Amino acid sequence: MVGSDSALDASARRLQFDRYVLDLDRGALLLDGQEIALRPKTFAVLRHLIENRDRLVSKEDLFAAVWPSVAVTDDALVQSIGELRKALGDDGARLIKTVPRRGYRLETTPADHAGKAPVPASIAERSRWRIGLSAAFVVAALVAGGVVWSAVRTDWKLPHRLDGTGRSTTAETGVKPAIAILPFVNQSGDPAREYFADGLTQDVINALGRFPQLTVMSWNAVFPYRGKPASPADVSRSLNVRYQVEGSVLQAGDRVRVTAQLVGADGQVLWSARFDESLADLFALQDKMTAEIAGALAIRVTQSEQRRALEKPTSNLAAYDYVLRTRPALLQPARAKNIEARTLLRQAIQLDPNYAAAQAALAATYYIDVSLGWAESPAANLARAEEFANKALAIDSADVLAHIVLGRVHLFYQRHEQARAEMERAIAINPNDASALAGRGNVLMWMGQTDAAIESLELAQRIDPELNAIDRFALSLAYYVKRRYDAAIEQSQLNLRKSEAASFSRVVLAAAYAQQNRAEDAARVAVLVRNDPTFDPQTFGSKFLNPVDLEHLRDGFRKAGLSAAEAGAPPSAN
Repeated sequence: MVGSDSALDASARRLQFDRYVLDLDRGALLLDGQEIALRPKTFAVLRHLIENRDRLVSKEDLFAAVWPSVAVTDDALVQSIGELRKALGDDGARLIKTVPRRGYRLETTPADHAGKAPVPASIAERSRWRIGLSAAFVVAALVAGGVVWSAVRTDWKLPHRLDGTGRSTTAETGVKPAIAILPFVNQSGDPAREYFADGLTQDVINALGRFPQLTVMSWNAVFPYRGKPASPADVSRSLNVRYQVEGSVLQAGDRVRVTAQLVGADGQVLWSARFDESLADLFALQDKMTAEIAGALAIRVTQSEQRRALEKPTSNLAAYDYVLRTRPALLQPARAKNIEARTLLRQAIQLDPNYAAAQAALAATYYIDVSLGWAESPAANLARAEEFANKALAIDSADVLAHIVLGRVHLFYQRHEQARAEMERAIAINPNDASALAGRGNVLMWMGQTDAAIESLELAQRIDPELNAIDRFALSLAYYVKRRYDAAIEQSQLNLRKSEAASFSRVVLAAAYAQQNRAEDAARVAVLVRNDPTFDPQTFGSKFLNPVDLEHLRDGFRKAGLSAAEAGAPPSAN
């Protein structure tokens, strides 16, 4: 039910709250006539909160209203609430309150806000950033690219409307197209060959991710659809993508057959193809698929970018097979799997010493050992990580993973500028790599550039909902530094649910509870922190370059009852 009769104009279907208007007919959130972009599900969450303003709305109620008959986890709701708070800028934390373990409440003020200050420039800039490239740029790209497919061209004919100034705009002016490469179906009938179909999918994702004109969803984002049929409309709504690629893989003898099609959110097939190649030509097959998908989207790609994006990784298929087998262990680390992956990667390097991807992955296994506290000698493992990352870059200077690992090693040793430079190099090569974006956010957070850090980390989490424990920790700590304690608590709780190796998130959780004067919750978590021998309040957070940020963290320690008396060794995440 609506909080007040005057809040809803029945003729215009406009919900007003505080300084904002939710226009149900246009599907837009407005502030002083300027639109703030929201995903459809986030828009639906906000609508339900407005319609139940000033009262507690349970999580179950929100799930029923926004995701009816769809099984989703708390993560989807947490992400939408975070997006709402960010969209509302400085008003977000004031308007949307978290009621711990129960739900959320939209706290409004009287609708009359005459004399209020105009929309802050920061909000307008964020909205423009989200909208992205202008329609003129899209048209120029189509013309200059020389690749225009009639099926895709109609997608850019968007309905016109008037903005707050009376100028004609489009409903989705120049939004950078997002695409999901759904897991290819393994048709061999042998579950042991799933990794082959998964590896092909991941390679297509990585290749397309290097085209800056696209937003490409990560493997973790699309993995839930493996073996689970879903309609294009459902995928589009869930992942907020405009296009999706679906297909199947059959490896039979010395040949591999791949069928693939590109479809829009409405289910219209925009492109389809069938490939039947010798297994020895697997890399040529991947090249064909990536080039044709990009062409179907009318992406302008220079010859040099094509060579970089579609470069064949190795001529040794056995080495490539070893690398494919290690990818699950790198995506979801476990100690035993990490050791096994290292063995397989050494075998790949023996077969092809010039295989950059194998060298970079081996570097990652050593860094994972240190970051998750598994290394008996962290210094020795970091030295090996740096060694193999540099070997990979000597072979291929465009290896994204090698730059990321090297950046994280620099950050461990508090070489902040060098760490940032490596992350920027990785992003320049692949603007859609979630790990690179998260790594940059991690570095910026410690450097005191917290707003930019949150922006980069949130974008990484948008592309890859399964961020690793270290990067989720960084996002929660960045929220804490900005006094966004509700968000810090939610992100810390999410991290603890997702990863057994995220014990360091309890530190931020205890400090955030204490800053909210939730003494009982802070004390409960503080007991667990004090029992963790890796926690040392004197060194935890020592990477902060801004002394104000470090003091704010230690203020939370004091309020939570975490004193230097219980010091142990520093956790690997700090």
